[in-house]
Amino acid sequence: MRKRNKQQVHECGEPLCHQIVPVSKRYCPEHQAQHAAIWRAKKDAYRRSKLAQAIKAKQAKQYDQTERDPEATKFYHSSRWTKVRDAVYARDMATDQVTGEVLGDRKVVDHIIPLRLCTAKQALDSNNLWVLSYRTHYRKTQLEQLISQKPNGDTKLRHLDRQWWTKVLREKKEDNNNEQ
Repeated sequence: MRKRNKQQVHECGEPLCHQIVPVSKRYCPEHQAQHAAIWRAKKDAYRRSKLAQAIKAKQAKQYDQTERDPEATKFYHSSRWTKVRDAVYARDMATDQVTGEVLGDRKVVDHIIPLRLCTAKQALDSNNLWVLSYRTHYRKTQLEQLISQKPNGDTKLRHLDRQWWTKVLREKKEDNNNEQ
């Protein structure tokens, strides 16, 4: 190991490459890119393998049995839900209703009033549904959990509308952008 300008350095970890790199790195930029490409190829091959698919299926099954609400699972697999979901997805033109981001083929149709607090009529009411990206949906879910834990939280969640959620989620997004 050598010291250069009071900084710890060493040679690239690739055999026969003598380029000097900081201790925090293992390879020079050229070989780092090569190793990253090799790693991505191995990872992609593993993901496509039958073993990986079997492991993922087993984990999903275990999650469904231990974590997921059976009533919610039954609801989300019903034909009535899939028809309403597809109609809302088409109505909102596959765009995140908070950010305006155009989404691919992924359908995240969210209940504005959470399903667990909805009446049977509200659960399939298209006015209680909107399309969100995975990121926005995750943030909304986190906020729902925080609100739900507070006194009268579920009552508050029943009364929050699309306009309020849009405002709060946009503010939160702007705060995150300002921090970066």
